[in-house]
Amino acid sequence: MTRIPYLDNEIGLDGEALQVSEYIKASRGNVIGVFALLLNSPKVAKLVADLGAYLRFDSILPQRLKELVILTTLSEHSCQFEWSYHQEYALQADISVHTMEVIKFKKPLYKNGQPTREHNGLASGDGEIITYVRELINNKRVSDKSFNRLRQAYSTEQITEITTLIGYYAMVACQLNAYELPAAPGKPSLPEPKLPQTQQTLAEEMQNGMSEGVS
Repeated sequence: MTRIPYLDNEIGLDGEALQVSEYIKASRGNVIGVFALLLNSPKVAKLVADLGAYLRFDSILPQRLKELVILTTLSEHSCQFEWSYHQEYALQADISVHTMEVIKFKKPLYKNGQPTREHNGLASGDGEIITYVRELINNKRVSDKSFNRLRQAYSTEQITEITTLIGYYAMVACQLNAYELPAAPGKPSLPEPKLPQTQQTLAEEMQNGMSEGVS
């Protein structure tokens, strides 16, 4: 069970929610995952669906590059449900098992400023993309070095779409994680995330405070 209604079929839908559900189904074949949650706000669901359709199906970026960006974004957010589908899409896009394991287990690509063995096993250019995504998500910024490496390989338009793709799937991950949609049954999943000690302590303090406030 998710924390809010999971509207993956049209039973009980009417008005705008039904129209948007049919609109999404027409382009994607079904309504699952983030869209089954976003239908609780039909206007948001349609706007997100339109942006997602462009990024997934009509973007100027090659399919392999898109899946590399998407996988890294999902892994850094520990987004189980979406990863369970995109790992398969990534294999179809010729992303190697080694590359997926580097992303899935968040293996470091540099140590003391030098590429690690994991980095050396990646296809040319993959390390720069993975590093760009990781820095933007975890540091909320990108270093000049990482950005300049990307600029040497991609046009300004491509970098804009890469960064938009990161933001889009970060939003998807926030929705799925907030409402606790697990990995799809029988599909690949990510390791369970471990909160850093400071976050774990904060979460425990909040839980204790809420419990103490209940009369």
